[in-house]
Amino acid sequence: MRHETPTWLGGIGALLVAILCTVATGLPGFLAGIVFFLLWYIVPTLYTVAFGQLVVAALADGMAVEYLFALELGLLAVLVGPSLTFDRPYWRVAVTSGIAALFGAGALASLRSSNRLLVPVAVIVVVFAIVSYGLHRYERAALGLVEERTHE
Repeated sequence: MRHETPTWLGGIGALLVAILCTVATGLPGFLAGIVFFLLWYIVPTLYTVAFGQLVVAALADGMAVEYLFALELGLLAVLVGPSLTFDRPYWRVAVTSGIAALFGAGALASLRSSNRLLVPVAVIVVVFAIVSYGLHRYERAALGLVEERTHE
């Protein structure tokens, strides 16, 4: 089912997510972390990151902001891991990480101003969805899987 080769960066990110889920929430996080790590190895990256965002959103209530930040960094590593196999990988990783850092800073600023965790979690989930889709489209174009449209 998985088309891309697992990379060391994705593996580190998946392991980080699994460990942090366990440390932050105990048994529910441990179970979610095991499922996440298995999904990372078996299914395409976008499905793994989507599941990871659901896990973060489900476990976010009562979790410290530091854990949320570290979990999102792990998900970012999983997301950009397959980019290491394409041409100019470090440029792509740097741009994606920069965009994520920019939106993450905005999410933390909204947390500081509103004191509600739901707003930054929602912002981060939406941003990850947009960045994931952008990387997905780029990968499809790089592999030649996107049909060219002719405008008549």
